Amino acid sequence: MKKQDNPEMHVDLMFPSMYLRAADFEGKPVTLTVREVHRDNLRLANGGKTEKYILSLVETDKMFVLNKTNAKLIAKHLHEPKAINWPGAKITLSPETCEAFGEMVPCIRVKAATR
Repeated sequence: MKKQDNPEMHVDLMFPSMYLRAADFEGKPVTLTVREVHRDNLRLANGGKTEKYILSLVETDKMFVLNKTNAKLIAKHLHEPKAINWPGAKITLSPETCEAFGEMVPCIRVKAATR
């Protein structure tokens, strides 16, 4: 294995998180099963807090913090606007790049589940 192929050396993976990040996917989409949708207060980088919706997933201990775009994509792909009905559904999460705060950054997008 070449040094540059070592996923542990990715700067985002050097600092573990309880939440999924684009780097966790190593460039490949992953299909996961929704265990639960809940709200929680997350600490912001500036020390403040914000309330977010979070998905717990069957196949990983890491959680997926929903933004409005991904929540709407899940509802669209599942044909189900009520998040209370999402547990048990399969979704595919894909590492992408998105514009945020005026720059292109790694992000995660929801795709229709691959079978």
